[in-house]
Amino acid sequence: MATGSREIGRQLWQHRRIIAAVLVTVFLCELILARNAMELCRLAACTALMVPAAVLDSIYGKLYHRWSACMVAVGLIFAAVIEVLGGGGYLALAAGGGMLFFALMLAVFLLSRGGMGFGDVCFAAGAGVFAGWDMVPMAFWLTFLLGGLMALKVYMCSMFKDRKTEKKIPLGPFLTAGSLLAMLYGQEMLRWYADI
Repeated sequence: MATGSREIGRQLWQHRRIIAAVLVTVFLCELILARNAMELCRLAACTALMVPAAVLDSIYGKLYHRWSACMVAVGLIFAAVIEVLGGGGYLALAAGGGMLFFALMLAVFLLSRGGMGFGDVCFAAGAGVFAGWDMVPMAFWLTFLLGGLMALKVYMCSMFKDRKTEKKIPLGPFLTAGSLLAMLYGQEMLRWYADI
């Protein structure tokens, strides 16, 4: 697995059609579902960074630390711009979200004893910067709900096939989906849960 910027660029170019198809689909959904222009800009920036990394993770089984660092930097710059424009505490919310998601995923990384890579931990920090402190618990829960459902499907399918083959499921696509769903519907999900 290559970690150099040129190799990452080559992989992105090699899979550009898949990445473009997924990006267009997600962008169209966000265009329809976003409540205001600020939310749409935040979702679009997050999607533009997370989806290519998630596609590469699903193909190569690796999330790149350089990409995750770029996500954190862009997320903090975006939060600083919103803060300057009168966002009132958005930078602290974003920085806190990145640190909280990093800490939660670091705990899972340590408990998994090699079952999860450190790239997932770094990628979660970037996702947390965009999601913000208040939506990180929802993003964390949705990530493992979606990933768990996929693991259950893989396990059920492997019962009828070769049981000796070890199945590894990349977490990047589920981190991406969980974070984007939390940003879009997190408040509604929390209100729904509070009403139960």
